Amino acid sequence: MRNHPPHITRRRIYFINPRFQGGTALLFAFLVALGGAVFWWRIDRELGQALQEISLRGHYSMKSAHEVVRDLLAWRLVALFAGVYLAGAAVFLLLLRAILLGAARAVGTLRASAEGDLSTPTPTGGSAEFNRFGKQLDGARGETLMLLREIRGEAASLASGNPPPEEFRLRWDGLKEKIRGIAP
Repeated sequence: MRNHPPHITRRRIYFINPRFQGGTALLFAFLVALGGAVFWWRIDRELGQALQEISLRGHYSMKSAHEVVRDLLAWRLVALFAGVYLAGAAVFLLLLRAILLGAARAVGTLRASAEGDLSTPTPTGGSAEFNRFGKQLDGARGETLMLLREIRGEAASLASGNPPPEEFRLRWDGLKEKIRGIAP
């Protein structure tokens, strides 16, 4: 008897569309860069003023250069981190809201499709990814609706006519294949 090594199941990696995550990453990078620019603009001006005042007073009243900028720099760094964190959290919550609204619209469309409404267009809005998904969903629903109309027409034609048995069987087999294409 041969021993086979146990089957190793590998984790499947799911990738997120780069068009979706690229814009989001750029938005957060912009927030950090903007915070850094504001920080630099403020600290450059204030450090220049502090160093100028110290140079006019003389170096006898302080022990080190660290004492000159310690409080000024510490509070500006706290403000920088708090500002970037709060702005990032606000952007995150806005993006989350847009994603949830887009997903809710898509779910509403799928529920309407399950109830038989295949002709109402998917409401668009939110991110470009959900708009693209809505168009793809509308395309699939349109194809399904077209196939259903063809099946209904063919079934009505078979029911109303009285074709020969061989032709009926061929048309019936073709109709069953179309039905299997929609509902396997």
